Parts: sequence; C-alpha cells; structure tokens
Amino acid sequence: MKKNFFQVFMVIYVVATTLLLIYSFTSNNAILTSFEEISVKRINIVDEDGRNRLVISNEELMPDPVIAGKEYKRMNAPAGIIFYDEKGDETGGIAISKINETGVRAIAFDYANADAIGLLTQEDLNGDNFRAGILINDKDLSGKPGSNISRMKLTTENGNAGLIINGPDEKPKISIIVDSLGNPSIQVFDKNGIAKEISPL
Repeated sequence: MKKNFFQVFMVIYVVATTLLLIYSFTSNNAILTSFEEISVKRINIVDEDGRNRLVISNEELMPDPVIAGKEYKRMNAPAGIIFYDEKGDETGGIAISKINETGVRAIAFDYANADAIGLLTQEDLNGDNFRAGILINDKDLSGKPGSNISRMKLTTENGNAGLIINGPDEKPKISIIVDSLGNPSIQVFDKNGIAKEISPL
C-alpha cells in the first residue's frame, strides 16, 4: 500500500514539475506560432520597453495621436495602421475612414509635430465628387502640434488635373491646370493672390 502511494506521489510530482517547467519556459521566452487566419480588433507592435512602434486597429480602438509625448484627441478615428518613432510619437500611417458622406483613404508620413507628405483619395459615397493627389507640407517651426505649411498639391479633382505651388504664406503662387475638357493653363499670382500672368499652352 505504501509502495503504491509512493508511486502515485512520484507520478504527480513529475507531472507537476514538468508543467511548471513548461509554464516557466513559455512565459519568459518568445512563442513562435503559425496561423492561417486570425481575426482581431487591434494589434500593437511594441519595443523592448513596451512603447508602441506600430498599431493596426479598427475605428473603435484606434489610439489618439501622441506628439512630443502628449496625447491629443483625434479629429476622425480611421481604421488603419499607425507608425511611431523610437520615442513613441506618431510619425505617419495608413488610414481608411469616412468623413460625413465622403470616403477617405490616405497614406501619410509626418514631421515631429504634424503631417509632412500625404497620398490621398476622397470620393463621395454616391460617386459624384472625387479627388486624388499628393500633398506636400513644410514644417511649421513654431512647434505647435498639428501645424504645418501647405506648399504643394498635385491633384486630380472631378476631371481637372493640376499642380498648385504655394508660397510660405500658403497662398498659391503658381497654378498649372488641365481641365476636364483638356484645356491647359498656367497662372502666376502676386502677393495679393491676383494673377499676374495667364499663359494658355
């Protein structure tokens, strides 16, 4: 009887010890797992200190922007991907959202405090109005969060394609347009925004 009890005890001891070793190993080491499909609402990719470096999220769980270590309210929460620098500040991303009745898809890369360059498409849900383009900004040296200086827009909008180059005051200086009928034009503006020269091609 004592022998049987000892054998049972040893079996339990060995099993318990093995389970504890497995738990200790898996809790302190990376686990490599393969999936054919996974459904989640948000994925955080973090560094060794736990700071976000990349977040993939739906609209409901999309984090607010972080600039210079401070969190701000996001004007419109999209589904997409957010990129972060080594300090944990937002530095760009991919966004898919709807603003009022307009679908918006964008890829953006940021300066330290605001948008630097963006690739953008917008389209009304009924398809009547649409726009696609590249937006390029100067850095606002005031350091005000979310503030930049719009300098260049290369866009097509409802059939009109154009390049607009702004001065440092964000007012248009040169406009090169080919309209929806194929008519080209070049406009140069003075400091008051008045066209100094209109030169059809």
